[in-house]
Amino acid sequence: MIAWAVAGIDWRLLVLAALVVMIGAAVQATVGIGLGMLAAPVLGLIDEAFLPTVIIIVVIPLSAAVAWRERNGIAWDDVGVAFIGRIPGVTLGALILSVISARALQLIVAVLVLAAVYATSGRLRFRTTRRNLLIAGTASGLFGTAAGVGGPPIALTYQRSDPAVLRPTLAAFFTIGSVMSLTALGVAGEIDRHRVALGALMLPAVIAGLVLSGPVIARLPQRAVRTGILVLCTVSAIALGIRGIIG
Repeated sequence: MIAWAVAGIDWRLLVLAALVVMIGAAVQATVGIGLGMLAAPVLGLIDEAFLPTVIIIVVIPLSAAVAWRERNGIAWDDVGVAFIGRIPGVTLGALILSVISARALQLIVAVLVLAAVYATSGRLRFRTTRRNLLIAGTASGLFGTAAGVGGPPIALTYQRSDPAVLRPTLAAFFTIGSVMSLTALGVAGEIDRHRVALGALMLPAVIAGLVLSGPVIARLPQRAVRTGILVLCTVSAIALGIRGIIG
């Protein structure tokens, strides 16, 4: 009740936000990424405060749970290399967030999501090398801290990997990296009661998505799921971009 009161958003919009977070969490727990891409445009339309702090808040427990669930598949050496690259990215992302307007942030998120849709649709291919992991870690830190969409850069380096390695390795990276991003946002003054309340209200949706990830999402036709996600991300990103332009 306290979180509900502090959030100050119509309950129907909160239900919509929770539904989107649940679906995004289920997708990410199944394929490795998806929560930020799917949720950021929709949540940004509901309340600007969702971006990026609330998304980062909910990514931490989701990623930690997936990493623990599949801990035997984590490629820790790769996580370490990508983490080194994330450090300057997080710093730059926090600096950018401290000087841009809410409308500019909406436009950034829209562009990033559209770029991520293009990249993850299979048109770009990268190998999992140390250089690429460093670059991807930096990009992930930058985009994740500034806009809450840090998954695609690092996921691209693993697109040809075994899902049993991809999923837990990305989860471990996101857990550590998101804690770092949240710390940077705290230093930048981007964490307050309103954002914490929104994050608290979204946590049950994260748990529900994690539970659904195994028995439900994993049994759906992967091509249909992938296509649906990309279409939804595209539509919501365009809507968010239009809002950022016209106010």
